[in-house]
Amino acid sequence: MEFNVKGIVFSFEDLKEINLVDIKTDTISHVHYFHFLPNKKPILLLRAGDYIEPAFVTKYLDKGLTNVYGLELVSDEDLAVYKELWNELRYAKEHNDVVKIRDEILSKVVCDFMERTDKCFLSFVVTAFEEFYFYPNFVIEKLQEESMTLYTRSLLISSISTLVSLCNGLINYNFIRDIYNCAFAIDYGLVAFGMFNYPLSQACETERRRPGTGIELLTKQKRPEGEIDTFVHHSEISYEFINDYQDQFTYPEVIEFVKFHHEKSDGSGFPNGYCYSALSDTEVLLMFCDYLIPFEEHIFTNGDGKKIFEDYYSELCELESKYLLPINRVRSYWAGILEWIKNKEVSA
Repeated sequence: MEFNVKGIVFSFEDLKEINLVDIKTDTISHVHYFHFLPNKKPILLLRAGDYIEPAFVTKYLDKGLTNVYGLELVSDEDLAVYKELWNELRYAKEHNDVVKIRDEILSKVVCDFMERTDKCFLSFVVTAFEEFYFYPNFVIEKLQEESMTLYTRSLLISSISTLVSLCNGLINYNFIRDIYNCAFAIDYGLVAFGMFNYPLSQACETERRRPGTGIELLTKQKRPEGEIDTFVHHSEISYEFINDYQDQFTYPEVIEFVKFHHEKSDGSGFPNGYCYSALSDTEVLLMFCDYLIPFEEHIFTNGDGKKIFEDYYSELCELESKYLLPINRVRSYWAGILEWIKNKEVSA
C-alpha cells in the first residue's frame, strides 16, 4: 500500500523501525519520522531536513511512544564522499590540486542530483552544514521556530552558495566556509524580532519574482510600519547579527555581501540604492543564491535535485525583471561550468 503524507510518497516496506532513544539530537534529521495510528494511518512527526532538538524525543517518550518509523533519505556513503572531498580541498596546497578537487565535487553533484532521480539533495545539505556551520544552536532553532519557509531556504541557500563559489572560481576552503555562513543567516533579520508572518513571506516571494515590488505589496496591503521597516532593512539587520560573529570568519569582509542582496542594477534597490557599477561580481554571489531559491517550504525527497538545479534556475532565467539584477556573470559561470561538467561526464 502506498501512502502520501504532505507530499512524501512511500510504502510501509520503505520504512525502518527506529527506537526513539537512538535518535541523535542537535543535528539535521536524515529521516522522515512517522507514527502509525491504530487505523494504520501514518502521521508525520518530523521531516527529513528538520533540526532535531532534544525536546522532540522527550515529547514523544512522554506520550508513551518507544518506536517510530523512518524513511531514510541521506546516504551515509555519499556523506563520507562529500566529507572527504571538502577535507581534501581544505588541505590542498597546489592550485592544480584545488581545481581538480573542485571539479570532483561539482562532478559528483551533477551526477547525484542532475543526472539521477534516486538521490536526495539533503545528503549534500547535511554535509555542508556539518562541515561549515559555526553559529550557536539557537540560530538554527530560531529560524525553525519562526518560519519553516525561512529555515529550509537557509539550508538550501547556504548549500548552494558553496557550489556557486566553486563555479565562479572562488575555491579557497575558508572563503567557502565564510560564504556559507553568510548565506545561512542572510534573512535572519526577518525573524530576529519575531515579526515574520505570511504577508512578509508574500512580499519576499513577490520581490523575488518581480524585483522591486515587495515594498509596493506591503504598502498596498496597508501593513504596519514595523513590518515594512523589517522588510526594507532586514539585510542590514542580518548583517549586524552576522557581524557579531566576525571573529569566526577568515575573511570578515564577505559579511558586507549580505547588505547587497536586494540592491538593483539601476540603483532602485534597497536599503541603500547601490547600482551595478558599485558592486563586484563577488559581492553579488549571495544575491544569485537568494533569487534562485523560492520562499516556500522545501520537502526533501529523492530526485529533488532536478527541481533545484533545473526548475528553480529556469524560473530565475525567465524573470521579467531579471535585467534589474546585477548577476549575469555569476549566473553565466554557474550555468557554464555545470554544463561543462555534465558534458564531461557524458563523454568520459
